[in-house]
Amino acid sequence: MSCQIQVFLWIFFLLIVSILKLVIKPLGLFDRTTLTNNLKIMKLSLKFCISIFSFVVLFSPVSLFALDENLLYLRLAGEDGIDKVLVSHFFQGEQYQVDTAIIAKNLKQVEYKATYDRFLEAKSVQKAQGFLDENRNWMREQEKKYGVEAGIVTAIFLIESDLGRFPGRYHLLKVFSSLASCNQEEHLQKVYRGLLPKYPKLDYQWLQRRAQKKSAWGYGQLVALLRLADRLDVDQVKGSWAGAFGICQFIPSSCLSYAVDGNGDGLIDLYDFQDAAASVANYLKVHGWRDGLDHKAREKVVWSYNHSSLYCQTVVGLAERLH
Repeated sequence: MSCQIQVFLWIFFLLIVSILKLVIKPLGLFDRTTLTNNLKIMKLSLKFCISIFSFVVLFSPVSLFALDENLLYLRLAGEDGIDKVLVSHFFQGEQYQVDTAIIAKNLKQVEYKATYDRFLEAKSVQKAQGFLDENRNWMREQEKKYGVEAGIVTAIFLIESDLGRFPGRYHLLKVFSSLASCNQEEHLQKVYRGLLPKYPKLDYQWLQRRAQKKSAWGYGQLVALLRLADRLDVDQVKGSWAGAFGICQFIPSSCLSYAVDGNGDGLIDLYDFQDAAASVANYLKVHGWRDGLDHKAREKVVWSYNHSSLYCQTVVGLAERLH
């Protein structure tokens, strides 16, 4: 057990003892002198605990990062539905290291129109059309079941992972553990210094606010990922720096909520085309896709999948070029 955890447990024990001194002596509740003495004891104990804690934080050779690491471990260990052995193995070992490069990519993401324009070029349209022609039979069956056009699903596959060729190279445990820790000053200061040369007008307070939100989101996705341990090798699975994985690039919470078995084998595998396609169709259906939507209404539904106007315009635009 690390030094920091021992300190926290010792502080907790002393506080409990102090409180018990007040409540286990019933007469003390009515005896003014005893009550006053007990309150003094509690205050002295609290001051003593704070002194010990301050001493450890200021003078311990163990870094504050180790303290942050253990706090994240303790939070995860208290969550339901996750593998405690996996949590202990990853978050109390050398594998757990915050990657500030991942944090920087997530906190300061800039989209360029040129990034999406290439998906509407003839070569990309031809590639998507080839995939649609090759898989038309089973995609037509899913289209009937979910009411979502195969062209939309194909467009999402192409843009998200180049039809499964590039599902991502970042270990998701590292992505989400880094994001869960991105609001810590130690990491945020490093990210800020790294971004300043490229963004000299970057406001640190803005970055702090964004980090607070991203940290909460990252922790939620980390918990969701760990709850997928029954269907994924969560300590091995890789995805994008933003935390999406599979052919369809679902984030863990979307996988838990919307992923379905598309090929009837009783399993859900987002690296299988039929499972991934059915999962995308199910997601869009739940978020409002139906027959007869006009161009703007389609973009609005796709927005639920990815909050980028350029992305939505490209998905719908590419799908309209397929037949």
